[in-house]
Amino acid sequence: MADEDKTLDVTQGLLTDLVPTETFDPVLSRTVSIIQYVESKEGESSYPLPKLSIADVPLESGTDFKLEYKIGEGGLGQVEAAKQLCFNRRVAIKRVRSDRGNEIAEEQLKKEAQLMGELEHPAIPPVHLVGVDDSEQIALVMKFIQGNSWLEIMKRDRHKFRENELPQWYVDKHLKFFLRIGEALEFAHQKSIIHRDIKPENVVIGDYGEVYLIDWGVACKLNNDQQFVGSSYAGTPCYASPEMVTSSPVWDVRSDVYLMGATLYQIISGKPPHLGKSVLEVFKKISNESTPQLSEVCPSTLRLICSCSMSKDPEDRYTSVHAMLEDIRYYLTQGELTELHAKATEDLQTIRSLVGSEDEFLDEIEVIGTRCRFRLEEINYRWPDNRKATIQLLECLEILVDDAINRKRIAVARTLLKQYSDVVSANDFLNTDSSSLITSAEKRVAKLADQLVSRSDELGTGIQVILIEEIAAQKQAYQDLRAAYINLKNKSK
Repeated sequence: MADEDKTLDVTQGLLTDLVPTETFDPVLSRTVSIIQYVESKEGESSYPLPKLSIADVPLESGTDFKLEYKIGEGGLGQVEAAKQLCFNRRVAIKRVRSDRGNEIAEEQLKKEAQLMGELEHPAIPPVHLVGVDDSEQIALVMKFIQGNSWLEIMKRDRHKFRENELPQWYVDKHLKFFLRIGEALEFAHQKSIIHRDIKPENVVIGDYGEVYLIDWGVACKLNNDQQFVGSSYAGTPCYASPEMVTSSPVWDVRSDVYLMGATLYQIISGKPPHLGKSVLEVFKKISNESTPQLSEVCPSTLRLICSCSMSKDPEDRYTSVHAMLEDIRYYLTQGELTELHAKATEDLQTIRSLVGSEDEFLDEIEVIGTRCRFRLEEINYRWPDNRKATIQLLECLEILVDDAINRKRIAVARTLLKQYSDVVSANDFLNTDSSSLITSAEKRVAKLADQLVSRSDELGTGIQVILIEEIAAQKQAYQDLRAAYINLKNKSK
């Protein structure tokens, strides 16, 4: 595990009082936890933990777990892969780091085990067992997940396209991961538990598509007012919300909403929302500067979702993760059409401006207008309730009918006019002005047809000459090709 992926803990002072030292590396993507001992609530029962035998080399008898290798470590704990001998299965064992072992750290790990034990959800790793090892240190035995961190997958995928691009396959793929994590959070929030350290690095994607939100080390239980009042910072600086970086932070579910927004920001932009040379610089930016905005390459719907979830004032955010996920789901079903509608609207504005212009722009009206028509047809078919798109389709068809008549293209004009009539007939909300427009256009097409019929002999002769010349050219090309083939065949003998 790379240094920048490690979890840090700070056990002295408030984070805003800290300066970089040899023992505090302010890498902003790491988790920072200022640990404080919390007395057990009145009424909570104390219980003895079972003894677990954990060894590098199994003894002849009595060994429960055989250690295999270290998976990683953070500020407080380290996680190792081990074989649970009685079931012959691989598990993950989390224990306090030997250089950080103390009563407070032990209580923190025990608290993490208790919280995770309450959260039985497909996207939260299950806790198999909690006990004490031979050194009387707490050991948390969890499901072993074979896979990669979401952050690694995200980085790998972003290498497949340019920085100023955002392909739909990438957005769809990672928003589906996002939804799974959001559903796990929604479940935790119903249990009055908030995570406080949501980020792509704390999500594991299994080899078979499983999605897990891990590292509940700084998670906490909300009080009766659905808040957690702290006296210090916990989390990862480059994702932090404004209320998290105050001297007396107060967390609630909207703090997790902000972290989900920060994760969405990283999905789209490829980087966390808050960057700087030090933790202090980042915290000042979070407190004093406006919420960072995504670039125009991001679909407008996702920009709005991200902006709402990352509002500086918690009152302006989504009130729940559920509300945010509903908008994400809507985007995944209708968002593509929303973006298509935006592009069609731009096309329509362009051809409006070209109507009545010089003849040199006639081709642009046809090309852009046809593209606009196809886009609006797609929206009209897949999103029939979008009345604005239906009205815009009629306007686009009207412009194209006029253009076809001006170009003396009777068949094209009649086809477009028929489509216009069908759209009007299929939508009761359209007014009667459309019928009069159809009648007027039909008269213009009929008049144009009469004019062309009167020139039928002249046109017929011209067409015959063109066809004869084309047939002769095709016949000559065929003869040349056949001669070349025969020549090649003779040479090969």
